[in-house]
Amino acid sequence: MGALPPPAQERVDLTLKDRTGSHQARLTGRVIRATVDETASSMSLAIEFVDMDEARRDDLEILLARLLEGGTAAGPFDSLKPGISPLEVKKVLEAIPLPQRLNLASRAALREREFLRLDTNAAVLDSLIRNPNLVLAEARAIAALPFLSPSSIESLAADSRFLGDEDLLIALTGHPKISPPTLDRLMTQLKMPQVRRLLAKPGLTQALRERLLKRAARG
Repeated sequence: MGALPPPAQERVDLTLKDRTGSHQARLTGRVIRATVDETASSMSLAIEFVDMDEARRDDLEILLARLLEGGTAAGPFDSLKPGISPLEVKKVLEAIPLPQRLNLASRAALREREFLRLDTNAAVLDSLIRNPNLVLAEARAIAALPFLSPSSIESLAADSRFLGDEDLLIALTGHPKISPPTLDRLMTQLKMPQVRRLLAKPGLTQALRERLLKRAARG
């Protein structure tokens, strides 16, 4: 077919599809660089997307997540050595696109989940909570993280896999980001030994401490 000519216009309309063709994103881009490989009759374009509204951005993120999910490349944590510092893990996490981290967290195996627990993005932690393979020890560790959203705290509190665990109940009840409705519900589950354990816990908000003291005074 011969060498491909460079694009005639600076702006191009693109339709990107996943491997199955079930999802596509229609985008407009600006060509910022074109590289022609005459030996292979191919051309590489560097595109800067323009006119990106929220709907187009969502379409693109979904498409990227599906492409990453279906890929066969090595996992992003495969090269990490045992004993790597949390700081180094966080650097690796920051280099992974958010859609990929969200997708990975929802289905990650145990070793990957250990690294993803160090993510400071609340949406990634929420996806991790919804991972069907999450075990109780991991739920307890996640419950102590300061980056949880109120909805994630509610999800952990309502998860049938972990109902009745005292350590998780105490960690969630004492979390500074717990919503008032979730706190009200968990307070009804507390027995007096658990109230005393919570009162001995550092870092409680003043409002929660006063509420626990009133509960303890009632006996």
